[in-house]
This record gives sequence, C-alpha cells and structure tokens, in this order.
Amino acid sequence: MAKRYESDRTRKEKMELEREKLSEMNLSGKLEYIWTYYKPLIFGIIGVIVLIFIIRSLVENSKYYDILSIGVANSSNIDDLEPLEEQLQEEFGDPDDKYQQVGIDTSYAFGNDMSNGDYNTIMKFTAVTAAQGMDVLICNEDVYEHYAEQEYFMDLTDLLSEEECQKYNISEGDTALDITNLARYQEMNLTTYEPVYLAVLVNAQNLDTTKAFINYLEEDN
Repeated sequence: MAKRYESDRTRKEKMELEREKLSEMNLSGKLEYIWTYYKPLIFGIIGVIVLIFIIRSLVENSKYYDILSIGVANSSNIDDLEPLEEQLQEEFGDPDDKYQQVGIDTSYAFGNDMSNGDYNTIMKFTAVTAAQGMDVLICNEDVYEHYAEQEYFMDLTDLLSEEECQKYNISEGDTALDITNLARYQEMNLTTYEPVYLAVLVNAQNLDTTKAFINYLEEDN
C-alpha cells in the first residue's frame, strides 16, 4: 500500500491528526506547538480584533461635534479643562444629544509681543480659523489688536440685539468685549493678564451658542 503524505490527507483527516498530536503532549508541549505552528493565525486574529476596536472608536468619535469652540491666548490654566467644558456644555447644549461638546483650547501661546509672536502658534491659529474651527478668541490686548487690524473679528452689533448692545455698551464697529472683571469669567481662571478681551471670529460657525455664551458671562455683571 502506497504511503500517504500529510499533504494528501483531507481537511478532516488533518484535523484529526492534529488532535492526536496534541493529545499526546503535556500542557507546555501543547502551548509550544500551538505557538510554533499557529503564531501567524494568532497574530492575525489579534490584529483583526484591534482593527475592529479602532474602527469602532473612530466612528464613535466622529459623531461628536462642537456647539462652541473657544480659543484662549497665553492662558495660565494648565489644569484639566474638562470640568469647565462639561459645565458649559450643560449650560448651552441639548441634554438629549450626547455628542454635543464645548471645546476650550488653551495652547495658543503667542507671547505678549506679537511683533515677535511664536511661529508655531501663529500658524496653528491661522489654520484653525481658516478651517472655521474657532468661534471665540479670549486674548490679551496685543493679540487682539494684531488680529483686529487684519479684520479677523466680527462686528458685535451684527451678533447681538440692539438691547444687548446698549446693555453691554457696544457701538457699531466694536469687535471685542472687555471681560476682565466679569465674575463668571474670573471663576474660569483661564488667564492672569489684564485687560482680557473676548472677540468673535468673523467666520464663526456657532453664532447662537456664541451669543448665549456672551450673555452668560455678562449675566451677573
């Protein structure tokens, strides 16, 4: 009778042979055998599982969107901003929409003199604002004046009602609010310099929330 090679066996016969080999081994032998012969398969399975989790995470994260995006220049706050972001999200967001969020970015370290401003920060600010990724900028006087000259900011009379403008002493052409002494802003502890200006980007996307944020800061003044 001709000798049968393993390659000649059927799939079922090969599986039975594998079981026989494993049954004759002790635990360490079984583990070594499995690792030696099935290592590519094991890594393949692990890779597929990791890929599934990554895709699920990317899909889930893509559902989140900002209802208000705030940039803070030369911030002194290096603490966790999440509690403040959650507080503002609860204030302005829809409680039934878990994907809404308020974003606060304190990484804009321009320095105090814009004539020698940090290059990387300037490039980031230019890119973010061009992509309409910022609604509000909170900044010191030099940063405000630098970008006001380049017409980065909205005339606040186009955003706020006539009554609100009268209440906050805003005239046509004004593109910033002095929020230095507003109690609610001071509680946020985002900056230490004075004066502090709030300006709205001319291409801001979330105007309703931006307006609500201004009224929120001014409310207890």
